Amino acid sequence: MDTNSNRTKMSSQPNRFTCLVIEDEVLAIEMLVDYINRRGDLELLGIGTELSEVRDLLEKHRPAIIFLDLVIPLGESAGYHFGRLPVTSSIIVVSGIPLSHYKGDLPKGDIYELPKPVSFASFDQCVNEVINKGKGYLYGVEI
Repeated sequence: MDTNSNRTKMSSQPNRFTCLVIEDEVLAIEMLVDYINRRGDLELLGIGTELSEVRDLLEKHRPAIIFLDLVIPLGESAGYHFGRLPVTSSIIVVSGIPLSHYKGDLPKGDIYELPKPVSFASFDQCVNEVINKGKGYLYGVEI
């Protein structure tokens, strides 16, 4: 069984969860990278600033967590949209647009909302919730 195609809970290092950042604002990227680096249990796999980069990143990686801004440039996305994000990843929407007001395609699976501006305390609390829920899964199988 190829575990890379299923829920990727941890990185190559024990007790670390892999993640991607999908964001186009430089200051928001810097903030999220800082917050991720403050936690010893997160491993950043990459940053996508437009939808075409997201598609390419997800061809290489299966992150446990995706930090997602709802409004990013398309680039040469060739029809790729958020509805195609892997259902095996937990999605943390980090956006100035509340989910209740967003009219575009949303990912399927677990979605959490973290409204901007984001403090480290709220980031930390949200990630803890995601990880605690994710501990009930191992490679896509609920345990």
